Amino acid sequence: MTTTQPRVLLARLSHESHAFSRLITTLAEFGREELFFGEDMLTRLAGTRTEIGGVIEAAREHGWELVPVVSACASTAGPVSRAAYDALTEPILRTLDEQPDIAGVVLSLHGAMFVEGLPDPEGDLLCRIRQRVGPGVPVAATLDLHANVTDAMVRYADILTSYRTTPHVDQHETGRRASDLVQRALRGEIRPRTLVARRPMIAGMDLGRTLGDTPMTRLQARARDWERRETAALDISLNAGYYMGDVYEAGPSVLVVADGDEGPCQRIADELIDDAFSWRDQKTVHLKSIDEAIARCREPADRPGPLILADYTDGPGGGGYGDATRLLQALLDAQMPGTLVGLIHDPESARQAIDAGVGAEPDLRIGGKTDERFGGGPVVVRARVLAVSDGRYVRSGPFKTGTQASIGPSALLQCGEVQIVVASHRVQAEERGQYRVLGVDIERLQVVALKGINHFRADIEPIARGIVFVEAGGIHASDLRSLPYRNLRRPVWPLDELPS
Repeated sequence: MTTTQPRVLLARLSHESHAFSRLITTLAEFGREELFFGEDMLTRLAGTRTEIGGVIEAAREHGWELVPVVSACASTAGPVSRAAYDALTEPILRTLDEQPDIAGVVLSLHGAMFVEGLPDPEGDLLCRIRQRVGPGVPVAATLDLHANVTDAMVRYADILTSYRTTPHVDQHETGRRASDLVQRALRGEIRPRTLVARRPMIAGMDLGRTLGDTPMTRLQARARDWERRETAALDISLNAGYYMGDVYEAGPSVLVVADGDEGPCQRIADELIDDAFSWRDQKTVHLKSIDEAIARCREPADRPGPLILADYTDGPGGGGYGDATRLLQALLDAQMPGTLVGLIHDPESARQAIDAGVGAEPDLRIGGKTDERFGGGPVVVRARVLAVSDGRYVRSGPFKTGTQASIGPSALLQCGEVQIVVASHRVQAEERGQYRVLGVDIERLQVVALKGINHFRADIEPIARGIVFVEAGGIHASDLRSLPYRNLRRPVWPLDELPS
Protein backbone atom coordinates (compact mmCIF):
# COMPACT_ATOMS: atom_id res chain seq x y z
CA MET A 1 0.00 0.00 0.00
CA THR A 2 1.36 3.40 -0.96
CA THR A 3 0.65 6.65 0.82
CA THR A 4 0.82 10.14 -0.58
CA GLN A 5 3.18 12.55 1.11
CA PRO A 6 1.27 15.55 2.47
CA ARG A 7 2.33 18.71 0.62
CA VAL A 8 3.02 21.52 3.11
CA LEU A 9 3.61 25.11 2.04
CA LEU A 10 6.53 26.76 3.82
CA ALA A 11 7.17 30.51 3.88
CA ARG A 12 8.83 33.12 6.07
CA LEU A 13 7.91 36.81 6.17
CA SER A 14 9.45 38.43 9.22
CA HIS A 15 9.87 42.05 10.19
CA GLU A 16 9.59 43.99 13.43
CA SER A 17 8.44 47.43 12.35
CA HIS A 18 8.95 50.64 14.32
CA ALA A 19 5.75 52.43 13.35
CA PHE A 20 7.18 55.87 14.15
CA SER A 21 10.50 55.60 12.32
CA ARG A 22 11.12 57.72 9.23
CA LEU A 23 12.95 54.79 7.58
CA ILE A 24 10.76 52.82 5.20
CA THR A 25 11.75 49.15 4.85
CA THR A 26 11.94 48.35 1.15
CA LEU A 27 12.40 45.08 -0.70
CA ALA A 28 16.10 45.94 -0.96
CA GLU A 29 16.37 45.84 2.85
CA PHE A 30 15.04 42.28 2.85
CA GLY A 31 17.59 41.48 0.16
CA ARG A 32 20.42 42.64 2.43
CA GLU A 33 19.34 40.42 5.33
CA GLU A 34 17.49 37.36 3.99
CA LEU A 35 15.57 36.87 0.76
CA PHE A 36 15.46 33.33 -0.63
CA PHE A 37 12.94 31.79 -3.00
CA GLY A 38 11.84 28.22 -3.68
CA GLU A 39 14.32 25.41 -3.22
CA ASP A 40 17.06 27.92 -2.38
CA MET A 41 15.33 28.30 1.02
CA LEU A 42 15.96 24.66 1.81
CA THR A 43 19.56 24.78 0.61
CA ARG A 44 20.39 27.90 2.60
CA LEU A 45 18.53 27.18 5.82
CA ALA A 46 18.66 23.40 6.32
CA GLY A 47 20.74 22.63 9.40
CA THR A 48 20.54 26.18 10.80
CA ARG A 49 19.14 27.08 14.20
CA THR A 50 16.23 28.99 12.67
CA GLU A 51 12.50 28.37 12.48
CA ILE A 52 12.85 27.28 8.86
CA GLY A 53 15.69 24.95 9.83
CA GLY A 54 13.40 23.40 12.44
CA VAL A 55 10.55 22.95 9.95
CA ILE A 56 12.87 21.33 7.39
CA GLU A 57 14.09 18.87 10.01
CA ALA A 58 10.53 18.04 11.09
CA ALA A 59 9.35 17.63 7.48
CA ARG A 60 11.97 14.96 6.87
CA GLU A 61 10.85 13.02 9.92
CA HIS A 62 7.14 13.37 9.14
CA GLY A 63 7.47 12.52 5.47
CA TRP A 64 6.18 15.83 4.14
CA GLU A 65 6.79 17.18 0.68
CA LEU A 66 7.67 20.78 1.42
CA VAL A 67 6.54 23.47 -1.01
CA PRO A 68 9.04 26.25 -0.22
CA VAL A 69 7.96 29.66 -1.48
CA VAL A 70 9.87 32.57 0.07
CA SER A 71 11.98 33.30 3.12
CA ALA A 72 12.22 37.03 3.76
CA CYS A 73 13.56 38.81 6.83
CA ALA A 74 14.86 42.34 7.32
CA SER A 75 16.40 44.09 10.30
CA THR A 76 14.05 46.02 12.55
CA ALA A 77 13.38 49.45 11.08
CA GLY A 78 10.47 51.60 9.98
CA PRO A 79 7.24 50.44 8.31
CA VAL A 80 7.49 48.01 5.41
CA SER A 81 6.58 49.58 2.07
CA ARG A 82 3.32 48.37 0.59
CA ALA A 83 5.20 47.47 -2.59
CA ALA A 84 7.57 45.20 -0.65
CA TYR A 85 4.71 43.55 1.24
CA ASP A 86 2.78 42.89 -1.96
CA ALA A 87 5.89 41.52 -3.68
CA LEU A 88 6.57 39.09 -0.82
CA THR A 89 3.01 37.90 -0.25
CA GLU A 90 2.12 37.49 -3.94
CA PRO A 91 4.10 34.25 -4.48
CA ILE A 92 2.58 32.70 -1.36
CA LEU A 93 -0.97 33.44 -2.50
CA ARG A 94 -0.24 32.52 -6.12
CA THR A 95 1.15 29.14 -5.03
CA LEU A 96 -2.03 28.42 -3.10
CA ASP A 97 -4.15 29.46 -6.10
CA GLU A 98 -2.18 27.24 -8.45
CA GLN A 99 -1.71 24.23 -6.16
CA PRO A 100 -5.04 23.31 -4.52
CA ASP A 101 -3.60 20.07 -3.08
CA ILE A 102 -1.71 21.85 -0.29
CA ALA A 103 -2.44 19.88 2.89
CA GLY A 104 -0.93 22.28 5.42
CA VAL A 105 0.71 25.69 5.77
CA VAL A 106 3.63 26.58 8.05
CA LEU A 107 4.67 30.22 8.21
CA SER A 108 7.49 31.94 10.05
CA LEU A 109 6.19 35.39 10.98
CA HIS A 110 7.32 37.98 13.47
CA GLY A 111 3.99 39.24 14.72
CA ALA A 112 4.94 42.92 14.89
CA MET A 113 5.13 43.90 11.22
CA PHE A 114 3.60 47.24 10.26
CA VAL A 115 3.04 48.04 6.58
CA GLU A 116 2.30 51.44 5.06
CA GLY A 117 -1.47 51.78 5.24
CA LEU A 118 -1.86 48.30 6.78
CA PRO A 119 -1.28 48.13 10.56
CA ASP A 120 -1.95 44.36 10.78
CA PRO A 121 -0.28 42.74 7.75
CA GLU A 122 0.15 39.34 9.41
CA GLY A 123 -3.58 39.19 10.10
CA ASP A 124 -4.21 40.23 6.52
CA LEU A 125 -1.91 37.53 5.14
CA LEU A 126 -3.40 34.80 7.32
CA CYS A 127 -6.90 35.88 6.30
CA ARG A 128 -6.07 35.64 2.60
CA ILE A 129 -4.41 32.27 3.11
CA ARG A 130 -7.47 30.96 4.94
CA GLN A 131 -9.75 32.19 2.16
CA ARG A 132 -7.76 30.02 -0.24
CA VAL A 133 -7.26 26.82 1.74
CA GLY A 134 -10.59 26.70 3.54
CA PRO A 135 -11.32 25.57 7.11
CA GLY A 136 -9.96 22.03 6.85
CA VAL A 137 -6.29 22.78 6.16
CA PRO A 138 -4.13 23.38 9.26
CA VAL A 139 -2.40 26.76 9.17
CA ALA A 140 0.41 27.34 11.66
CA ALA A 141 2.69 30.30 12.27
CA THR A 142 5.70 30.77 14.49
CA LEU A 143 6.00 34.14 16.17
CA ASP A 144 8.68 36.22 17.82
CA LEU A 145 8.27 36.51 21.57
CA HIS A 146 7.71 40.25 20.93
CA ALA A 147 4.68 39.72 18.70
CA ASN A 148 1.69 42.04 18.89
CA VAL A 149 -0.91 39.32 18.47
CA THR A 150 -4.08 40.57 16.80
CA ASP A 151 -7.58 39.12 16.73
CA ALA A 152 -7.24 38.48 13.00
CA MET A 153 -4.07 36.43 13.53
CA VAL A 154 -5.86 34.28 16.09
CA ARG A 155 -8.99 33.95 13.96
CA TYR A 156 -7.29 32.73 10.79
CA ALA A 157 -4.42 30.59 12.14
CA ASP A 158 -5.09 27.27 13.83
CA ILE A 159 -1.70 27.22 15.54
CA LEU A 160 0.37 30.16 16.79
CA THR A 161 3.49 29.41 18.83
CA SER A 162 6.17 31.84 19.93
CA TYR A 163 9.81 31.79 20.99
CA ARG A 164 10.31 31.16 24.68
CA THR A 165 13.67 32.88 25.15
CA THR A 166 15.13 36.38 24.93
CA PRO A 167 17.71 36.48 23.42
CA HIS A 168 15.91 34.29 20.89
CA VAL A 169 18.04 31.16 20.89
CA ASP A 170 15.15 28.70 20.53
CA GLN A 171 14.01 29.56 17.01
CA HIS A 172 14.77 26.04 15.76
CA GLU A 173 12.74 24.48 18.56
CA THR A 174 9.84 26.81 17.81
CA GLY A 175 9.79 25.70 14.17
CA ARG A 176 9.83 22.08 15.29
CA ARG A 177 7.00 22.67 17.76
CA ALA A 178 4.75 24.26 15.15
CA SER A 179 5.50 21.48 12.66
CA ASP A 180 4.81 18.70 15.14
CA LEU A 181 1.40 20.20 15.93
CA VAL A 182 0.62 20.45 12.22
CA GLN A 183 1.55 16.77 11.82
CA ARG A 184 -0.83 15.79 14.60
CA ALA A 185 -3.56 17.82 12.92
CA LEU A 186 -2.86 16.19 9.55
CA ARG A 187 -3.19 12.74 11.16
CA GLY A 188 -6.51 13.72 12.73
CA GLU A 189 -5.22 13.42 16.29
CA ILE A 190 -6.08 17.01 17.21
CA ARG A 191 -8.27 19.87 16.01
CA PRO A 192 -6.28 22.87 17.24
CA ARG A 193 -7.59 26.36 17.80
CA THR A 194 -5.64 29.27 19.27
CA LEU A 195 -7.07 31.38 22.10
CA VAL A 196 -5.72 34.74 23.28
CA ALA A 197 -5.82 36.85 26.44
CA ARG A 198 -4.69 40.47 26.84
CA ARG A 199 -4.96 43.22 29.39
CA PRO A 200 -4.81 47.04 28.98
CA MET A 201 -1.03 47.33 28.80
CA ILE A 202 1.30 48.05 25.91
CA ALA A 203 4.47 47.29 27.92
CA GLY A 204 5.23 44.66 30.52
CA MET A 205 6.53 41.11 30.91
CA ASP A 206 10.00 42.64 31.45
CA LEU A 207 10.32 42.83 27.65
CA GLY A 208 10.41 39.04 27.67
CA ARG A 209 13.90 38.72 29.15
CA THR A 210 14.78 35.15 30.15
CA LEU A 211 18.45 35.32 31.13
CA GLY A 212 18.76 34.26 34.73
CA ASP A 213 15.93 34.24 37.26
CA THR A 214 13.51 36.85 35.89
CA PRO A 215 9.76 37.46 36.13
CA MET A 216 9.45 36.06 32.61
CA THR A 217 11.32 32.83 33.33
CA ARG A 218 9.02 32.24 36.29
CA LEU A 219 5.96 32.87 34.13
CA GLN A 220 7.34 30.54 31.44
CA ALA A 221 7.80 27.84 34.08
CA ARG A 222 4.14 28.21 35.07
CA ALA A 223 3.13 27.90 31.40
CA ARG A 224 5.11 24.67 31.02
CA ASP A 225 3.51 23.34 34.18
CA TRP A 226 0.05 24.07 32.78
CA GLU A 227 0.94 22.22 29.56
CA ARG A 228 1.79 19.14 31.63
CA ARG A 229 -1.37 19.34 33.75
CA GLU A 230 -4.03 20.30 31.18
CA THR A 231 -4.17 17.91 28.23
CA ALA A 232 -6.39 20.27 26.23
CA ALA A 233 -3.62 22.92 26.28
CA LEU A 234 -1.30 21.80 23.49
CA ASP A 235 0.99 24.83 23.58
CA ILE A 236 1.20 28.04 25.61
CA SER A 237 3.01 31.16 24.38
CA LEU A 238 3.85 34.30 26.34
CA ASN A 239 4.30 37.37 24.17
CA ALA A 240 5.86 40.52 25.60
CA GLY A 241 4.66 42.57 22.62
CA TYR A 242 6.44 45.37 20.80
CA TYR A 243 5.47 48.81 22.02
CA MET A 244 6.92 50.59 18.98
CA GLY A 245 4.15 49.01 16.94
CA ASP A 246 0.95 50.99 16.42
CA VAL A 247 -1.80 48.40 16.12
CA TYR A 248 -5.00 48.24 18.18
CA GLU A 249 -4.01 45.07 20.07
CA ALA A 250 -0.32 45.95 20.63
CA GLY A 251 1.22 44.77 23.87
CA PRO A 252 1.67 41.62 25.95
CA SER A 253 -0.56 38.61 25.36
CA VAL A 254 -0.90 34.93 26.20
CA LEU A 255 -1.74 32.35 23.54
CA VAL A 256 -3.03 28.84 24.20
CA VAL A 257 -3.37 26.31 21.39
CA ALA A 258 -6.38 24.30 22.51
CA ASP A 259 -7.75 20.92 21.51
CA GLY A 260 -11.22 19.99 22.67
CA ASP A 261 -12.65 21.85 25.65
CA GLU A 262 -11.66 25.50 25.27
CA GLY A 263 -12.94 26.62 28.68
CA PRO A 264 -9.95 25.46 30.75
CA CYS A 265 -7.55 26.77 28.10
CA GLN A 266 -9.08 30.24 28.15
CA ARG A 267 -8.92 30.25 31.94
CA ILE A 268 -5.20 29.37 31.75
CA ALA A 269 -4.58 32.24 29.33
CA ASP A 270 -6.50 34.65 31.57
CA GLU A 271 -4.67 33.53 34.71
CA LEU A 272 -1.23 33.94 33.13
CA ILE A 273 -1.98 37.36 31.64
CA ASP A 274 -3.48 38.50 34.97
CA ASP A 275 -0.20 37.56 36.64
CA ALA A 276 1.76 39.48 34.02
CA PHE A 277 -0.53 42.49 34.45
CA SER A 278 -0.01 42.47 38.20
CA TRP A 279 3.79 42.85 37.81
CA ARG A 280 3.73 44.92 34.63
CA ASP A 281 6.10 47.56 36.04
CA GLN A 282 8.81 45.11 37.13
CA LYS A 283 12.01 45.40 35.07
CA THR A 284 15.41 43.73 35.17
CA VAL A 285 17.05 46.35 32.93
CA HIS A 286 17.40 49.92 34.15
CA LEU A 287 18.82 52.60 31.88
CA LYS A 288 21.69 54.78 33.02
CA SER A 289 22.66 58.25 31.87
CA ILE A 290 25.75 58.80 29.76
CA ASP A 291 27.52 60.40 32.74
CA GLU A 292 26.72 57.37 34.90
CA ALA A 293 28.01 55.05 32.18
CA ILE A 294 31.30 56.93 31.89
CA ALA A 295 31.72 56.90 35.66
CA ARG A 296 31.22 53.12 35.65
CA CYS A 297 33.93 52.77 32.99
CA ARG A 298 36.39 54.55 35.27
CA GLU A 299 35.85 52.12 38.13
CA PRO A 300 38.58 49.49 38.62
CA ALA A 301 37.83 46.22 36.82
CA ASP A 302 36.86 43.47 39.24
CA ARG A 303 37.37 40.69 36.67
CA PRO A 304 38.60 40.23 33.10
CA GLY A 305 36.59 41.13 30.03
CA PRO A 306 35.16 44.32 28.59
CA LEU A 307 32.50 46.47 30.19
CA ILE A 308 29.62 46.60 27.69
CA LEU A 309 27.80 49.89 27.23
CA ALA A 310 24.58 49.08 25.39
CA ASP A 311 23.26 52.19 23.61
CA TYR A 312 19.76 50.89 24.28
CA THR A 313 17.52 53.55 22.79
CA ASP A 314 19.51 53.52 19.54
CA GLY A 315 19.54 49.72 19.20
CA PRO A 316 18.55 48.64 15.68
CA GLY A 317 17.06 45.50 17.21
CA GLY A 318 14.30 47.72 18.59
CA GLY A 319 14.05 50.02 15.58
CA GLY A 320 16.81 52.48 16.52
CA TYR A 321 18.65 54.23 13.70
CA GLY A 322 21.99 52.84 14.86
CA ASP A 323 23.84 56.11 14.27
CA ALA A 324 23.25 58.16 17.44
CA THR A 325 26.43 59.89 18.56
CA ARG A 326 26.01 61.24 22.09
CA LEU A 327 27.65 58.21 23.70
CA LEU A 328 30.36 58.20 21.02
CA GLN A 329 31.17 61.85 21.74
CA ALA A 330 31.35 61.20 25.49
CA LEU A 331 33.79 58.33 24.99
CA LEU A 332 35.92 60.37 22.59
CA ASP A 333 36.07 63.08 25.24
CA ALA A 334 36.99 60.53 27.93
CA GLN A 335 39.78 58.86 25.87
CA MET A 336 40.01 55.72 27.99
CA PRO A 337 42.45 53.08 26.71
CA GLY A 338 40.95 49.93 25.24
CA THR A 339 37.65 51.51 24.17
CA LEU A 340 35.69 50.52 21.07
CA VAL A 341 32.45 52.10 19.81
CA GLY A 342 30.31 50.39 17.18
CA LEU A 343 28.68 49.22 15.07
CA ILE A 344 27.71 52.73 13.97
CA HIS A 345 25.55 52.77 10.86
CA ASP A 346 27.30 55.18 8.51
CA PRO A 347 27.75 53.95 4.92
CA GLU A 348 29.19 57.32 3.88
CA SER A 349 32.04 57.23 6.42
CA ALA A 350 32.63 53.53 5.73
CA ARG A 351 33.02 54.22 2.02
CA GLN A 352 35.33 57.19 2.64
CA ALA A 353 37.54 55.11 4.93
CA ILE A 354 37.66 52.20 2.48
CA ASP A 355 38.52 54.52 -0.38
CA ALA A 356 41.23 56.21 1.70
CA GLY A 357 42.78 52.83 2.55
CA VAL A 358 44.41 51.25 5.59
CA GLY A 359 46.90 53.64 7.18
CA ALA A 360 45.26 56.78 5.83
CA GLU A 361 43.88 59.48 8.13
CA PRO A 362 40.74 60.94 6.53
CA ASP A 363 38.57 63.64 8.06
CA LEU A 364 35.15 62.14 8.70
CA ARG A 365 31.69 63.14 9.89
CA ILE A 366 30.62 60.04 11.78
CA GLY A 367 27.00 59.15 12.53
CA GLY A 368 24.03 61.36 13.27
CA LYS A 369 22.85 61.50 9.66
CA THR A 370 19.40 59.90 9.90
CA ASP A 371 17.69 62.28 12.32
CA GLU A 372 19.91 64.18 14.71
CA ARG A 373 16.95 64.92 16.99
CA PHE A 374 17.42 61.35 18.24
CA GLY A 375 20.84 60.89 19.79
CA GLY A 376 22.79 63.79 18.27
CA GLY A 377 24.32 64.90 14.98
CA PRO A 378 27.54 63.92 13.20
CA VAL A 379 30.83 63.90 15.12
CA VAL A 380 33.75 65.38 13.18
CA VAL A 381 37.02 63.49 13.63
CA ARG A 382 40.33 62.79 11.96
CA ALA A 383 40.73 59.04 12.18
CA ARG A 384 43.35 56.51 11.15
CA VAL A 385 42.00 53.58 9.16
CA LEU A 386 43.11 50.35 10.87
CA ALA A 387 41.18 47.77 8.82
CA VAL A 388 38.46 47.43 6.20
CA SER A 389 36.11 44.56 5.36
CA ASP A 390 33.21 43.53 3.14
CA GLY A 391 31.44 42.72 6.42
CA ARG A 392 30.31 39.19 5.59
CA TYR A 393 30.40 36.41 8.17
CA VAL A 394 28.60 33.23 9.24
CA ARG A 395 26.85 33.43 12.59
CA SER A 396 28.63 31.21 15.09
CA GLY A 397 27.00 32.37 18.33
CA PRO A 398 23.80 30.94 19.82
CA PHE A 399 21.56 33.30 17.81
CA LYS A 400 20.66 32.03 14.30
CA THR A 401 23.68 29.75 14.33
CA GLY A 402 24.98 28.80 10.90
CA THR A 403 23.24 31.52 8.89
CA GLN A 404 25.05 34.00 6.68
CA ALA A 405 25.07 37.64 7.73
CA SER A 406 26.77 40.93 6.93
CA ILE A 407 27.43 44.32 8.45
CA GLY A 408 28.18 45.59 4.95
CA PRO A 409 31.36 47.31 3.76
CA SER A 410 32.92 48.53 6.97
CA ALA A 411 35.98 50.05 8.55
CA LEU A 412 37.81 50.06 11.88
CA LEU A 413 39.03 53.54 12.83
CA GLN A 414 41.39 54.86 15.51
CA CYS A 415 40.79 58.20 17.22
CA GLY A 416 43.31 58.55 20.01
CA GLU A 417 42.57 55.76 22.50
CA VAL A 418 39.17 55.03 20.98
CA GLN A 419 38.44 52.63 18.12
CA ILE A 420 35.26 53.05 16.08
CA VAL A 421 33.52 50.61 13.73
CA VAL A 422 31.47 52.21 10.96
CA ALA A 423 29.25 49.85 8.99
CA SER A 424 27.16 50.19 5.84
CA HIS A 425 24.28 48.01 7.06
CA ARG A 426 22.02 49.00 9.92
CA VAL A 427 22.24 45.90 12.12
CA GLN A 428 21.94 45.21 15.80
CA ALA A 429 24.85 43.93 17.82
CA GLU A 430 24.46 40.14 17.75
CA GLU A 431 27.75 38.40 18.34
CA ARG A 432 31.54 38.69 18.43
CA GLY A 433 31.77 37.63 14.78
CA GLN A 434 30.59 41.08 13.74
CA TYR A 435 33.85 42.50 15.10
CA ARG A 436 36.12 39.67 14.02
CA VAL A 437 35.50 40.59 10.36
CA LEU A 438 37.70 43.61 11.12
CA GLY A 439 40.24 41.66 13.15
CA VAL A 440 38.91 42.74 16.55
CA ASP A 441 38.62 40.33 19.48
CA ILE A 442 36.43 42.30 21.86
CA GLU A 443 37.37 39.94 24.69
CA ARG A 444 40.69 41.82 24.88
CA LEU A 445 39.15 45.30 25.21
CA GLN A 446 38.21 47.28 28.30
CA VAL A 447 35.06 49.06 27.10
CA VAL A 448 32.75 48.19 24.19
CA ALA A 449 29.91 50.58 23.39
CA LEU A 450 27.52 48.78 21.08
CA LYS A 451 24.06 49.32 19.63
CA GLY A 452 22.10 46.59 21.35
CA ILE A 453 19.02 45.66 23.32
CA ASN A 454 18.85 41.91 23.90
CA HIS A 455 20.35 39.57 21.32
CA PHE A 456 24.00 40.49 21.88
CA ARG A 457 23.72 39.08 25.37
CA ALA A 458 23.66 35.45 24.18
CA ASP A 459 27.21 35.55 22.79
CA ILE A 460 28.78 38.65 24.36
CA GLU A 461 27.55 38.71 27.94
CA PRO A 462 29.49 35.54 28.87
CA ILE A 463 32.81 37.29 28.11
CA ALA A 464 31.87 40.67 29.61
CA ARG A 465 32.68 41.87 33.08
CA GLY A 466 29.39 43.77 33.16
CA ILE A 467 26.69 45.48 31.10
CA VAL A 468 25.43 49.04 31.42
CA PHE A 469 22.27 49.89 29.47
CA VAL A 470 22.48 53.53 28.42
CA GLU A 471 19.80 56.09 27.68
CA ALA A 472 21.39 58.27 25.01
CA GLY A 473 18.33 59.76 23.36
CA GLY A 474 17.62 57.35 20.50
CA ILE A 475 14.26 56.79 18.80
CA HIS A 476 13.69 53.48 20.64
CA ALA A 477 12.06 55.69 23.23
CA SER A 478 12.13 54.89 26.92
CA ASP A 479 9.20 57.28 27.52
CA LEU A 480 6.31 55.78 25.55
CA ARG A 481 4.17 58.84 26.17
CA SER A 482 6.32 60.68 23.64
CA LEU A 483 5.08 58.47 20.78
CA PRO A 484 2.12 59.56 18.58
CA TYR A 485 -0.02 56.41 18.64
CA ARG A 486 -3.00 56.47 16.27
CA ASN A 487 -4.33 52.91 16.17
CA LEU A 488 -3.68 51.69 19.72
CA ARG A 489 -6.65 50.91 21.98
CA ARG A 490 -7.05 53.31 24.88
CA PRO A 491 -6.83 53.54 27.83
CA VAL A 492 -3.70 51.46 28.17
CA TRP A 493 -0.83 51.33 30.66
CA PRO A 494 1.58 53.17 30.93
CA LEU A 495 0.14 55.86 28.66
CA ASP A 496 -3.06 56.36 30.65
CA GLU A 497 -4.46 56.17 34.12
CA LEU A 498 -6.48 52.97 34.42
CA PRO A 499 -9.71 52.59 36.37
CA SER A 500 -9.04 51.07 39.77
